Amino acid sequence: MFLFLLACSLTTSEFNYWEEQRGQFEELGYLWIKGFYSPEQVMLLRAWSDKIAESSNALLSMSRATEISLNTLQQTIPGSLIVVPEAKDPQKVCRAEDLLTCYPELHSFVYGTLTSYLSYLFGEPYVLFKDKINFKWPGGGAFPPHQDFPAFEFFGPKEHITAMVCIDEATIENGCLQIAHHWKDIESIEKNVIQQGAYVLPYVVGGPSHGTIQKEICDQIIWLPILAKPGDVVFFNSYVPHYSETNQSHSPRRAMFFTHNRLRDGEYKTAYYRSKRNDPENPMFHFGTPTKARNK
Repeated sequence: MFLFLLACSLTTSEFNYWEEQRGQFEELGYLWIKGFYSPEQVMLLRAWSDKIAESSNALLSMSRATEISLNTLQQTIPGSLIVVPEAKDPQKVCRAEDLLTCYPELHSFVYGTLTSYLSYLFGEPYVLFKDKINFKWPGGGAFPPHQDFPAFEFFGPKEHITAMVCIDEATIENGCLQIAHHWKDIESIEKNVIQQGAYVLPYVVGGPSHGTIQKEICDQIIWLPILAKPGDVVFFNSYVPHYSETNQSHSPRRAMFFTHNRLRDGEYKTAYYRSKRNDPENPMFHFGTPTKARNK
């Protein structure tokens, strides 16, 4: 019904636009939309990014000053961000999560843009599953090649779509997102089929490379660097492999990530972050990341 009502409200050119965008996403597993946000909206996103960085660093400083673990602080301070330091430099914040809980003004911003876009694209309502910002400061650690689904599969939905919002210009030097291009065409790759058209590739279990797609497979994949500008958005599903290199520049390469699932599959955001706050060092929350975890 949602799709029928949507189709009836569109002009022919609008209908063709959504059909083309949906076809590209279904074929490749990702969709890069340049200039999704206006310059004024980019200014707002940068201001929020600065606030989140300030709050994240304050939480790290409080943990050092009080000698109370970061995990304990995040469980006991109402409305605090989930802050994850980098494994090789615990003085730097790798990422901050549960942004909308701490910054309610982001809620209408995200739902009025990214979430509504996905609903139009696929003709059914979508809801947020998780939200985060990756800071990737100069020298910041790389995210090895991985798929997102194995880190999410314990929470119900069989597919998720993440919207990466570019805050700073992404370049090869500062470790831009690299995404697998036509990876399903490689016949020699062993695949664990989750559902029609959805595959999980063999990955490393445990150790510092937990979640990383096996190297012999990565070597067969053609990787496309996403040289995005501030305000660009890249939508990608939870099966498409992706990675990024270390930031070798002198400036940060920040990006926000808003992961969604179909509303008909249920709402899991509260359950996801309750689990993460109660067991933050569980390896499933550090899948293909430059962060430390229990038994990782």
